[in-house]
Amino acid sequence: MIIVSIFGGLGNQMFQYATAKAVAKRLQVELKLDIQHVIDRKFRKNFTYRNFELSVFKLDDKIATEKEVRHYIPNLWNTNKIILQFYRIKRILTGRKLYHEKKKFIVNQDIFLIKDNTYLYGYFQTAGYFENIREDLLSAFELKTTLNEANRDLLSQINTENSVSIHIRRGDYVNLAFHLLSMEDYYLKAINLICEKVTSPSFFIFTNDYEWVQEQFLDIPIKMTIVKINSTENTAHLDMILMSQCKHNICANSSFSWWGAWLNQHTEKIVIAPQYWTDTPEQNKITENHLIPKEWIKI
Repeated sequence: MIIVSIFGGLGNQMFQYATAKAVAKRLQVELKLDIQHVIDRKFRKNFTYRNFELSVFKLDDKIATEKEVRHYIPNLWNTNKIILQFYRIKRILTGRKLYHEKKKFIVNQDIFLIKDNTYLYGYFQTAGYFENIREDLLSAFELKTTLNEANRDLLSQINTENSVSIHIRRGDYVNLAFHLLSMEDYYLKAINLICEKVTSPSFFIFTNDYEWVQEQFLDIPIKMTIVKINSTENTAHLDMILMSQCKHNICANSSFSWWGAWLNQHTEKIVIAPQYWTDTPEQNKITENHLIPKEWIKI
């Protein structure tokens, strides 16, 4: 059995699931999901609490019980060095393993050496871990429920036009001091590039900051729709589904829009992604080579 820790937002949870699914399929063993960290509501300073968001998809994998998880690890977010050492010894005696991602945004080659009875913990943000099971993941990440009328109407428009999704993430990125993408240096360049390559493009803008988008795009002469129908927390995943149905994609430096583009099955799709994903030059070099697929255009 493989158990994977699920935490973070929807995009992060999808990376974790996809990587663990690839490991479990290679080993031909059962996969279970540890959701303890997304249901944990202990106080943490400057922390964004999340929910288990993968439940919207057609996953057939079971949730690990706390007892099953405790065979491998304590609560990694609420423990001390003595308990961690106790669990190291316990794993040695029982033959179980903990795989902790060593470097982010990069393919850690030792993951392909993982054996059965391993607990996975990390972000695993690169398709290099799971590209070989793409068809399985396309099926797994289908919605359990049908779209409501408003989303069906918008999807019909997306399907009948040369649709291009633009994802603009601000909100928590502003408050948490994440790398914010420039309107001039990124989005306008990406839009101009699409206009050069696509006949009569129609842009669909997905964002968590409608006021900023309306102000920034006020005088830009393009055909566009600012998508506002999925503004609540429990419907945000529908934006990802709509992005994936667009013919082309302009991504933010966000795992959410990364998945919207990766799930896009149009064979002639153009995907534009930011070359600089973070504020750290060393990490930017890694993301450019591992996180962003080679066929995507980097700006």
